[in-house]
Amino acid sequence: MGQVVDADIRTGVFIEPSKTSHMAVFTPSASVAATPVDFLSVHASYLADVVSGASESVKAGPTFKDTPDIVTAASVHDFRQVATGGFELHRGHTDLGAEYSYGTEHDYRSNAITATAATDFFQRNTKLELAFSHGFDKVCDLASNARQAPTLRSALDQSAGCFTSDQSRRSLDVSMDNFQGAWTQSWTPVLATQLVLTGSILRGFLSNPYRSVVIGPSGEVAQEHHPDNRARAAAAFRVKYFARPLETAFGAGVRVYRDTWNIVSESFELDAERNIFPWLRFQLSGRYYRQTAAAFWSDDYAGGEPQNGPRGQYFSGDREVSPLKSLLGGARATASFHGRPGERVVHLFLDLDVSVGVNILKTFLSDFTWAGSSPDDTIAFIAAANATATF
Repeated sequence: MGQVVDADIRTGVFIEPSKTSHMAVFTPSASVAATPVDFLSVHASYLADVVSGASESVKAGPTFKDTPDIVTAASVHDFRQVATGGFELHRGHTDLGAEYSYGTEHDYRSNAITATAATDFFQRNTKLELAFSHGFDKVCDLASNARQAPTLRSALDQSAGCFTSDQSRRSLDVSMDNFQGAWTQSWTPVLATQLVLTGSILRGFLSNPYRSVVIGPSGEVAQEHHPDNRARAAAAFRVKYFARPLETAFGAGVRVYRDTWNIVSESFELDAERNIFPWLRFQLSGRYYRQTAAAFWSDDYAGGEPQNGPRGQYFSGDREVSPLKSLLGGARATASFHGRPGERVVHLFLDLDVSVGVNILKTFLSDFTWAGSSPDDTIAFIAAANATATF
């Protein structure tokens, strides 16, 4: 009989201190996992996102840089909840698992089913993992857009009436199929590598229903219009090495990505982790990321042919499909305490880990403006704290 219970409580805070489109996201979560018998583990979790701030609702390019108030900021308040439950079966060196998650927002409903399989061999030095998930979601939009051409559609102005009998709202489907394979290899007691291959296929309404784009020289606007299909593939490789003379573990990683929207990206990561005391571990990490633009991206759909590719039937105000680079750096401290039956940590836990971390994210936009002006929401602060306990 197992009877092992793990509990995990986490809190994350994301702050974008922009003067024009400040944003704050508070993300508490809790999870619990138990092993009632040796061959079975069950788990459940709850996560919430509390979002408040402001965001620009109309994307205009340099053609309108001298036009007052062409770009408007809208208040953003949302509350997202996701509940997840699942199980894993253990037999020898093989694990099989499945889980289901359901999420709600004012204007979005999400469902996801995930299946996983993992096995290790060669004296547990080699581990192979496979995972597949299918998501079937609903997003809210204006009902009148069903009768309009994309260039005449209006953006959703608020979430009131979504997923109700309100005849002015409609629900659109979004489906996602995600695939992942991973190979983790311990080559020596101090050297390990991991190769991860991922792929996904998205179908349905993939735009932001609230965002409008200026598409005409006279200031005509229409709801953002993205392709209804997107296939993505990525490969990531990481290496971890423990330098015994320095008593420090060093890590490095690279990830490459490409999708059918013609976005190509690479990211490079470095980290170092060391025990300051037997119970206290400290980590430093950094990441550099860069990507190209989507084939249909333009900073100014009303001002002539874009510089970064053809302007076809699609138009976007999303800077995440524009060419960009970013730098992420941060630190994390983890305190670990270990007990044993009859001598538990604070008389309750077999093990207790508590960690806090802070990251700073800086984004560099090479071809994205708000009516010719550079955005000021390119710096974000990310803080996280979590406690994991074993009973």
